[in-house]
Amino acid sequence: MKIAILSDPSIISQIESKEGTKSKESTDNLENDDSKPPIVKLQDALRDFDNKISFIALKVDALAQLQQNSFDLILNTTNKISTHYRPAQYIGLLDLTRIPFCGSQMDSVSICKNKPMFKSLLKLNAIATPNFELIKIQGGKIPNIQKKFKYPLILKFYHAGIHTNSISDKVIMNFNELQENLNTHLKKSKNYFALAEEYIIGRKIYLPLLGNELNGNIRFLPAIETISSDNDNLQARIQSNSNEEEKKFIELTDPLVKRARKIAIKAYNFFNCHDYAMFVFILDKNTNNLLLHEINPITSLFPDGKIANAAEHLGISYPEIINDIILSTLLRYEVKLKGKYAKRFKIINKE
Repeated sequence: MKIAILSDPSIISQIESKEGTKSKESTDNLENDDSKPPIVKLQDALRDFDNKISFIALKVDALAQLQQNSFDLILNTTNKISTHYRPAQYIGLLDLTRIPFCGSQMDSVSICKNKPMFKSLLKLNAIATPNFELIKIQGGKIPNIQKKFKYPLILKFYHAGIHTNSISDKVIMNFNELQENLNTHLKKSKNYFALAEEYIIGRKIYLPLLGNELNGNIRFLPAIETISSDNDNLQARIQSNSNEEEKKFIELTDPLVKRARKIAIKAYNFFNCHDYAMFVFILDKNTNNLLLHEINPITSLFPDGKIANAAEHLGISYPEIINDIILSTLLRYEVKLKGKYAKRFKIINKE
């Protein structure tokens, strides 16, 4: 197959800086380099299944490039940061191409990344999530806020449903701090939404889900629990990179993971996610309630991401797990399986 990898220009530049030129000799040297960038390892994994790979940078001409090159499939590796916190709008471009693409569609990503809408829908569907309040600021007027929160809170600001990335999420310790931060933000905008969410002290667990229910190939990988350092600074903890934290795996047979799986399948289908997603749960230390905090339908597919980490823990190689996700996409689009994908399909069905 001819696959386009859509990625951030800065990531694609890692390949160009390694190769120097597009010559075959430099590419061969790159393949023998143990320090190759993650995107090159992704390219190699797809080539293992006899695919031809092209890279499309996330630029204004990305749609034209995708439409002009007769690709069989698109693999999107962008995230909320590379898309300026507007990942759904860029996925909308993939819909326009009418080329099969891996992962969830624009409507699903848009809802999952719009935290106020996402949490409101969880609440309507009786899926437990940390308590929250959506505060609407209109015409510079702050509404009366009931003092019903358990502090600390995490305060996030939104404009037109988009998380305002220029302002860090705030840790709020009391009601006066909440009022103060809302008033401070009025200097930037007179109309906005603020999401106040209770900070839950407990265990943070990531659960990867792969496949599609209609194709009967839903599967889970082991959960990953991130272990925070003994850091009492909540602001630093919230803004920390979970990839840099200590991790431990929780097996699929663990009672906690079984609880999480039931919630994940319900939410995965309700939000119409496709092919893969990462579920983030918090196990409340005080109540033992398992709370769904987030669904990330554009989680990293690179070899240093949690999907690859969880697969490796099961003894599944990186090329196998990436091409299993591609296989799921092909089945969803009802593409006739050929070559190594047909063989892989038979192997998985026997397991």
